[in-house]
Amino acid sequence: MGGFIAQTLAVQHRARVDKLVLLSTDPGGIEADLAAPDVWFKLIDASGTPNEQARRLLFLLFPNDVAESFYQQFGDMVAAARAQLPVELLNRQAAAMDAWHRNGVASQLREIRVPVLIATGTEDIAIPPSNGLKLVNAIPGAWLAQFSHGGHAFMAQYPQALADLTNSFLALESSSLRPV
Repeated sequence: MGGFIAQTLAVQHRARVDKLVLLSTDPGGIEADLAAPDVWFKLIDASGTPNEQARRLLFLLFPNDVAESFYQQFGDMVAAARAQLPVELLNRQAAAMDAWHRNGVASQLREIRVPVLIATGTEDIAIPPSNGLKLVNAIPGAWLAQFSHGGHAFMAQYPQALADLTNSFLALESSSLRPV
């Protein structure tokens, strides 16, 4: 939900945002391309043991051939964290995401006048990568980076490449990045 919050901040509090980096997000509203119903159901499904939930979650965040290795490395940690989350909190997050997809800021994105970097994984099933194109077409002068074979959590798959890209973007003078 960080991308949803960042877009809202950039639209509602323009003076507080100099540059914006949006990862694995969508524009909200009816313009957003949503996850398939079975993916959405799995994202909000709190059934099963914490380890079953962790496995299900990691296979939604990464392509299948990558998810298994992340599960082997981090499954216990994700399960422990998942066990601490009250179902009510997950329900509130799902409700907030539903509200975003009814009322997001898509119609106001053209008002963003700061440099924006949008990055997405090409195999993101949680927030389809087509949303990156929607965002870059709606925000004047925005940049789009697509990480090949990246899932929703592509930042964990490609941490160095994303860090290098983000640092390069942030290092550029804002005047050279501003839309005309």
